[in-house]
Amino acid sequence: MVKGIMVISLKEIGEFGFIEMIKNSCPAKTGGLIKGIGDDCAVIGPFDGKALLMSTDMMVEGVHFLLKSISPYQLGQKAVAVNLSDIAAMGGTPLYILASVAVPKDMDIGFLMSMYSGMKDMCSQYSVSIAGGDTSGSTGGMTVNITVIGEAAVNHILYRSGADVGDDIYVMGNLGDSCAGLKLIKREATAPKAIALILKTAHNRPVPMLVEGQTIARSGLASAMIDISDGLVADLGHVCENSKTGAKLFLKYLPLSEELRVFARINNMDPYKLALSGGEDYALLITAPRKNREAITRMFDTEKLCKIHRVGKITADKSIEIVSHKNRQIFNYLHGFDHFA
Repeated sequence: MVKGIMVISLKEIGEFGFIEMIKNSCPAKTGGLIKGIGDDCAVIGPFDGKALLMSTDMMVEGVHFLLKSISPYQLGQKAVAVNLSDIAAMGGTPLYILASVAVPKDMDIGFLMSMYSGMKDMCSQYSVSIAGGDTSGSTGGMTVNITVIGEAAVNHILYRSGADVGDDIYVMGNLGDSCAGLKLIKREATAPKAIALILKTAHNRPVPMLVEGQTIARSGLASAMIDISDGLVADLGHVCENSKTGAKLFLKYLPLSEELRVFARINNMDPYKLALSGGEDYALLITAPRKNREAITRMFDTEKLCKIHRVGKITADKSIEIVSHKNRQIFNYLHGFDHFA
């Protein structure tokens, strides 16, 4: 209490409560803002049937990465990849990035140039241009911030708010590998060398699912989409909150890699907990009407996209229910990553 005013800490309201406070105090003041705070990208337009997609992500030393556990080249790649994943989650095409860094003045210039090489190579892979940025000194650790600008046809953009009761829930890509990789990097767990390399790579070098996101968005078969950065339960929660629905997830359908299963056995961990609450997988989650099941499966096979897994359904309960292998309901099982929790 300060002079009769109650003080509330960030820890008490959490990251997403903080974001909601900012969102409520930042109404749109100009036309053209189709979607502001609350989705993977801001959407601005339309311009001849298209809209601009804009997003930004910050990576802070000691929070998002450890300098001793990631090469500068991988750091540059990852900084760009996680931003491209936001564009993928809206079904868009990335065009430009702005790259900003804050670094201590004694930082090795060779490290920085290698990091920018990683950025440039990741951009080149997806035909993205580095259009500018900023540099600053830092009295603490290193910070890398990327802003990405992309585009999409207005009528193809997928939002978090489109899920409807009865829709199927799908996941593209494996879950939990990145979380396991981080535990290995932090030496909180062990694994055979070959498995450790795969899991650490999943954490240090995520792959943005741009082709998959663009394909599902153009198809018109899905109702909502999000990338899984905070964990499956947390990010599905964002979809449910924005769509005013609930969800039911079935553990037996979650896509787990064999490497994750081996890792979990060796370290006596629950692989499903890692898959449900582990962040930074950057897989895509979509919801789609039940009537589109066959068409979605056929499209992913025909287009030779990644494997897609139906893991649950959207409900009217306004809560997320997790069902075990024995069809038992599990409540309050876990949560996703929260910077201020």
